[in-house]
Amino acid sequence: SAPALHPQPASGRTDCTSRHLEERCMKPLVAAVAVLVALAVGAPVQAQTPEFDALRARAEAGDAEAQHNLGVRYATGDGVPQDDVEAVRWFRLAAEQGDAGAQYNLGARYVDGDGVPENDVLAHMWFTLTAARAQGATRKAAVNLRDILANNMSSEQIEAAQRLDREWNETHPHN
Repeated sequence: SAPALHPQPASGRTDCTSRHLEERCMKPLVAAVAVLVALAVGAPVQAQTPEFDALRARAEAGDAEAQHNLGVRYATGDGVPQDDVEAVRWFRLAAEQGDAGAQYNLGARYVDGDGVPENDVLAHMWFTLTAARAQGATRKAAVNLRDILANNMSSEQIEAAQRLDREWNETHPHN
């Protein structure tokens, strides 16, 4: 567990003398009130750790790896409330930059309908893109899932997925 931000005196009571009022009493109280207000209005309560803040800052600055990692956090609820729509948003930003892991995760989201409507054509496209960029187990998994999807798709759906793959590659020449 994380260490306490403000150590308590040995007695177990917080020393709330005037000198320590703001540091030891008000900051935790303000944080607790902020969480309660967020819960009352239905806003998600997000982790405010330095690590998370740095990851989010890198993701917002366009770092594809950070965007993918932030997507994973939202998909799993690691340090943030689990949110499939937010996970898809970050996976898509990273996938559009050519991040193979994000492309794989986005394809899986379209298979399962997590955060997006189920769509085998888009799942097939993202798995095809992954297979062209990934190596090892990720590439093998993408090929396997794409082939399983293809076995259950019409020839028109497969052609549509292949067309989307070509179009994506034409508009993303460096990814």
